[in-house]
Amino acid sequence: MTFAPVVAPIVEGHGEVNAVRELIRRIATELCGTWAEVAQPFRLDSGKMRKPDELAKALRLQAARVKGGGGVLVLRDGDDDDVDCPVALARQLAPDPALLPVPVEIVIARHEYEAWFLAAADSLRVHPAVRDDATAPTDAEARRSAKTQLQSMMSESYRETLHQPKFSALMDLHAARANSRSFRRMTHAVEKLLTHAPG
Repeated sequence: MTFAPVVAPIVEGHGEVNAVRELIRRIATELCGTWAEVAQPFRLDSGKMRKPDELAKALRLQAARVKGGGGVLVLRDGDDDDVDCPVALARQLAPDPALLPVPVEIVIARHEYEAWFLAAADSLRVHPAVRDDATAPTDAEARRSAKTQLQSMMSESYRETLHQPKFSALMDLHAARANSRSFRRMTHAVEKLLTHAPG
């Protein structure tokens, strides 16, 4: 019997716990043409995410949930002062491959998860809370405060736990990939984990 690869996420925010499950499943089916099992995400708040020992504990816990193919995906916002270069930060956070039995992919959302919604803003118009003239900015990742920009396109207050999962289910993944470099990195990370066979 062949089992679907497992992606075990580690996220920062409460809204991302449900949102990332939806997003990974959609990336797997719509962009990779395969099926993925998404383990229960482990939420590590922003303070703990920045402590190597706390991150290491979360990595070990999530790695244990991957029994065959797949691996661990760490998703962190890149909106803090310590993020001059998302690529450099991802390398800094990456664990020693010899310490874990499964691969780990680090994704830094530039500057926030919500920037991915901005990159596909036109496709969110189908949601009743999003205005009919919502349009993706020329550079969705150019500046911070993606939440504020997203809020300006809405007719109600943006709430992470309510809107992140719903927008993740609606956003045009192709538009987000075309308009956001960090979202392209997200799709590449998921693809790499899905194609990893157990050793």
